Amino acid sequence: MTGIRFLIVDDSPTVRLTIRQALTHEKVPAENIDEAGSAQAAIEAFDRTPADVVFLDVNLQSGPPPAPAGGAILPILNPPPARPEGGNDVARNLTAKNPRLMVVVCTGNPPDDPRVRELIQAGAFQLLQKPVRMAQIRDVLRQVREERVIAGAED
Repeated sequence: MTGIRFLIVDDSPTVRLTIRQALTHEKVPAENIDEAGSAQAAIEAFDRTPADVVFLDVNLQSGPPPAPAGGAILPILNPPPARPEGGNDVARNLTAKNPRLMVVVCTGNPPDDPRVRELIQAGAFQLLQKPVRMAQIRDVLRQVREERVIAGAED
């Protein structure tokens, strides 16, 4: 798993820590794991270092608004681009940048929640119910390895 990059996107520091510890326990190098606590931070983290697998919470806060660039009038004349508002927006944004991205939905919402269904219908790789457990992460990593072998992207 040394060549696979992971991004953990959840507004709960405890959930991010749990997933990070599980990945580290499964021998994923720390430098291959990035975290984001909001939708906007997720987009920025992915733009800095694209991931292969994203653990994504459905219920995300959008994060603080971007700082105005160059003075008070510019935001009125040139409004900032729309910020992603939740997990579904993040998934659309990131998969547009990398259609082979494996999105692992992590949620406490029921599977029939419309936002969860939308992600599943859009091709989410896996659905994990919170609280996320070590065995779930282990299963996801096994499936990621299998998919990469099938796709010819062995690391």
